[in-house]
Amino acid sequence: MITVDCTDSSVIRDKLLVYVADKLKALPILKSNKFFLDSLDDSAIDKSNVINAIEEFLVSSDLRKNFQIVPKWDDILVKPLDGPYMKEKLEKISKTDSNPFFECTHCGFMTMYEEELQTHRLIHYI
Repeated sequence: MITVDCTDSSVIRDKLLVYVADKLKALPILKSNKFFLDSLDDSAIDKSNVINAIEEFLVSSDLRKNFQIVPKWDDILVKPLDGPYMKEKLEKISKTDSNPFFECTHCGFMTMYEEELQTHRLIHYI
């Protein structure tokens, strides 16, 4: 199990978690400002693959110059650097969607309430 510590970079934590987990086909476990990656089968996750996936995410988001990746044993720290345009870039990534509706990914059903969407999704799994 590999830990990715995003304590100082919580703005990108969620999107980074999704990208890395999808790229490595790993099971992510979120715990406050860190997330853990565990393999779906009994194989071990290679730390260098995790670092490469983090770098790919940062490059695709045009943030590679603003973050450093610090590996230490089974932990990987994603730490922001101070740059002149860092605040603008982080705000662009962390913009919340102004759409107040939740949409079902299966059929397009829309509601303003997250609980109602969760209940609706259950019909797709019956």
